[in-house]
Order: sequence, then C-alpha cells, then structure tokens
Amino acid sequence: MSTTKHITLLFILFVFASGIGQKCKNSSKGMRRANKHFTEEKIIEATKPKPLFSKFSQAASANFVRSAENYYLSLVLVRELGRRIDIMKDNPLIIQFENGTIETLHPDRTLLGKFTLPVTTEINKPFYKVNQEQLKLFAQHPISYIKVYFSSNKVGEEKFGTDDLGTFFDYEILSKKLQASLMEPAQCIMKQP
Repeated sequence: MSTTKHITLLFILFVFASGIGQKCKNSSKGMRRANKHFTEEKIIEATKPKPLFSKFSQAASANFVRSAENYYLSLVLVRELGRRIDIMKDNPLIIQFENGTIETLHPDRTLLGKFTLPVTTEINKPFYKVNQEQLKLFAQHPISYIKVYFSSNKVGEEKFGTDDLGTFFDYEILSKKLQASLMEPAQCIMKQP
C-alpha cells in the first residue's frame, strides 16, 4: 500500500473513531424523564447521557435537555453510601472548564434523593438551568473540575468538604475522554431549531 493511501486510510479511521460527522442522537428515555420532572414546560429534545465522573463509591452521568424557552443540564448522581443526599434549590453546581472559566449552575427546584435496590444505593437526578453562553462553554471546552453542593443531616465523612456555600462533593476530572464527554451533546442541542 502506498504511503498516501495509508495516510488517507488512517485519516478516515480517525474521523470515524472520533465521531466527527456523526448525527446527533436524541434520547427518548431522557425526554420522558425530563417531561415527568417539568410540569410547566414541555421538553422537546434530550441528548443521550454521557459519563462524567466515577470516584470511589460515587459516579455521575449527564445530558442536556431543551424546552422551547430553556436549556438544562440533567445530572444523574449515584452514591453507594446508604445515606440520602438531597439537592436543595439553593445548592449550586460549580463547573470549571479546562480554559479556567468557572460557571455556577443552580437546580430548578429542590429534589430529594431516593434509594434504589439494593437499599445502600442512593440516586438523585437534578436539572440545572443553563443559559446559551454557558452552553457554548460546554460545547467548546472540556470540563476539568466539578463541585456538587447538597444537603444532608448525616454528614460526617472525610469525602465531603464544606465552605461558605455549604457541603459538597468535588471531583477533579483527569480522563481526557470524560473531560470532553459533554462537548458533543452541547453542540448537538445548540444545532436544533
């Protein structure tokens, strides 16, 4: 095989593997969940969930949803701690992008955590409102750090931190793949009319 053909073949494989040119995929399950959550506005689009972090007994995935007027970051938090952790309306989500920009998002409402089977698994699915400028940041820059604020009456573990805003989990995202996991979904949801 000639060098030119070899390079061309490698380029085609790279484009295919990197997902460039892939069609945006919507999530019907994400739309159903979002429409169940939002009673005043109808969700018209939801991207497929992407993994965001996994640290010790905690993990999260996220996707974007859109109504006619608003965008939201949907976060699914899972913890294997046997403690219910509530996301209150005043508990922010702080995201630092790789370029150093820090954005603060707020949940649309208070959302109490729920236990799944087995009973030691706690899950919470808050929706954080995202404006168009913040959505552009998600589309253009990888995420390097996340701080999730929450409320709980059983906080005594070293895995939690506290500051002036309250109690939080924080995650430094080291994997390049996870850092970039929300870029394509943000680009996709912005393209839709």
